[in-house]
Amino acid sequence: MAGKTDTAVNTMPAAATARRDGLLPPPVGTSDWATFSRDSYCVDKTLILKDLIDSKARVVLFTRPRRFGKTTMLKMVRAFYEGEAALFQDKKIWAAGEVYRKEQGTHPVIFLSFKDIKQTTVEEAFARLAAVIGDEVARFADCIENGWGNGAKKRSLRKVMNREGTKDGLSESLGLLSEAVHAFTKKLPVILIDEYDQPITTASTNGFYDEMCTFMRVFLSGALKDNEHCHIGIMTGVLRVAKEGILSGLNNPEVWTVFEQKYSQYFGFTEEEVAEMARYYGAEDKMPEIKSWYDGYDFGGTEIYNPWSVLRYFQCNCKPDAYWLDTSSNDLITEIVQELPFDMEVTLHKLMTGKPVVVPMTKELGPYKQIRDNENTLYALLVSAGYLKAVGGVRDGECEVMIPNHELKQVFYSEIVQKVRSFDKSGGIVAVERALRERDPFLFGKYLAAYLKESVSFFDTAAEGFYHGLVLGFIACFRNRFVVKSNRESGEGRYDISMRPLVDSMPGVVIELKAADEETEDLDALAREARRQIDTREYTVEMLADFAAHGEKRDILKFGMAFCKKNLVVCRDLP
Repeated sequence: MAGKTDTAVNTMPAAATARRDGLLPPPVGTSDWATFSRDSYCVDKTLILKDLIDSKARVVLFTRPRRFGKTTMLKMVRAFYEGEAALFQDKKIWAAGEVYRKEQGTHPVIFLSFKDIKQTTVEEAFARLAAVIGDEVARFADCIENGWGNGAKKRSLRKVMNREGTKDGLSESLGLLSEAVHAFTKKLPVILIDEYDQPITTASTNGFYDEMCTFMRVFLSGALKDNEHCHIGIMTGVLRVAKEGILSGLNNPEVWTVFEQKYSQYFGFTEEEVAEMARYYGAEDKMPEIKSWYDGYDFGGTEIYNPWSVLRYFQCNCKPDAYWLDTSSNDLITEIVQELPFDMEVTLHKLMTGKPVVVPMTKELGPYKQIRDNENTLYALLVSAGYLKAVGGVRDGECEVMIPNHELKQVFYSEIVQKVRSFDKSGGIVAVERALRERDPFLFGKYLAAYLKESVSFFDTAAEGFYHGLVLGFIACFRNRFVVKSNRESGEGRYDISMRPLVDSMPGVVIELKAADEETEDLDALAREARRQIDTREYTVEMLADFAAHGEKRDILKFGMAFCKKNLVVCRDLP
C-alpha cells in the first residue's frame, strides 16, 4: 500500500511550492532531526530534553503509535548530546536556562534501532540483530581498541563487530560497549533504543517468541540495570509490555504511555502547533478540515493531531487522505481483526457512526503472545497502536473508546469492517451454520480451509497462535448463536476454543489446534492427536456441567485441527 499516496497526488507537492515561495518544506521522508531542523519546517519539541534532565531518570520507555515522532525524538536527543550547539541555539531548550545549555555535547550516544527486525525465521531475525548491533559496536571501534585493557571483553566485542560472536556474546554486547565507551571517553554514554518491542512482535508472529524474549531480557538488563557506565537509557516502542519478561530485569523503569499526562505534548502535534503550521503555509482556512481528518487523539488529557498525516497534508497541497494507513505493514491490524470480541458487529457499528463505546481496558499489557486472547489487552493494543482513542482514562478496568477522526474511520472500514464481512458476503456463514447443525466436520473444515486460503499469505502462517487467532476470527461470525471462549481451564488442562450454543438446534463445539513444524509432517496424524487430547484431558467437562446446570441435553462436537501453511485437516471421529 506504500504506493497509494504517491499515485493519488497529481498536483505539485507543497514542498516544491514552499521552496518557490521562500518557505521551508514540511519534513517528510526523513526522521533525521539534525538535518530537517535546519532545512525544513520544524515543530520545536526540544523541551522534552529539559523534562528528561529534570527527572534524573535512569531508564525511560515511551510508547506511542507508529509515525508519532518517537524516532525523531531519539535523534533529537542524540543530536543534543553529541551534536553541534548551533542546532539548538534558536530552540526552546536553549532559552530554558544555562543549566540545560551546559548539558549540550556532554555525552557520547549509543543508538540502536530495531525497526527492521521483521524476519520470518529465528536464524534470519538473529542475523539481522547481529548486523544492527555489530554496526553500532563498530562505530566505537577506537573506544574498544584503545580504551580497554580487558582482553576477554575486547575480544567479545571484536567478534560482535565481525559478526562472529555467539548469541550469548551478542546479548551482553550493549553492556560491554557502554563500559568501553565510558573507559575511553571518560564520559557516561546515553543509550537510545528505538522500537524495542519489534523483535518480540516479530518473534511472536513467527513462532520463536521464547528464544527472542530470553535474548532481549539479557540484552536490555545488561545495559540498563544498575549500569554504572550509562548516563540515561531511553527506549521507544508501540506497546507497553511490562510483564513481558524483557523488562523484568530492569529496576523500575519509568514507562510513559498514551494514558499518562507527563510528556504527552511531545509526541504528535498539539492544536496550537498545527494552527501555527497552517498560518505558515497560508492555510488557516483549512483548520476545520485538518481537525476532522487528523485530530482526535487523547494522550494523557492532551489533544493531539497525527503528525505524519498533517505533514503529508501540507506537502500534498492540503489534499486530505488517509496518509497514516500507508506507513507500515498491516500485520498488527490483521491480528486485531482476527481477535476482536464476539460482539464486534455492534461495537464496530457504534464506532463507525462516531459513537463512543465502553470496553474493558488495562494500561499494562501482559505477555505479547497472550494479548490476542484477552479482551482487556486487545482494546489496549488498539489504543496503543493508534487505532482507537481512549476517552477520559481508565476507571475500574473500563474505558470509553472511539475512532479518533475521519482518517481512522477509513482505516477501520477498509481494514476491519470489510474484512470481517467479506466471508459473510460469499455465503460462507450460512454454509458453516448448516455444517454445524448437521454435525458435519468435513463441511466445516472445507469452509474454514477456504477462509484460510482467502485471508492469509504463506508468510502470515507460522505458529499455532496464528491459527488460533484465525479460527477465532472465523467463528466470530456466529456470535449470535454461540458463546465463544478461548484458552479456558476445563478438565485437566486448557482447551483452545469452545462454542456454547445459544439456540436449540446447535450442538456444543470444542476445538483443539495443532500447527505442523515441518511441511513434511503428517497432518492427519496431528489432527488425530489434537482430537484425542480433547478426550484425554476432558476438555468437555466445563460445557457438560453448564448443560446439566440448565437442564439441557445436548451433544458436543469435538474437532481436532492440524494446520500447515494454507493446508488444514479436521478430525472429528477417532478410529
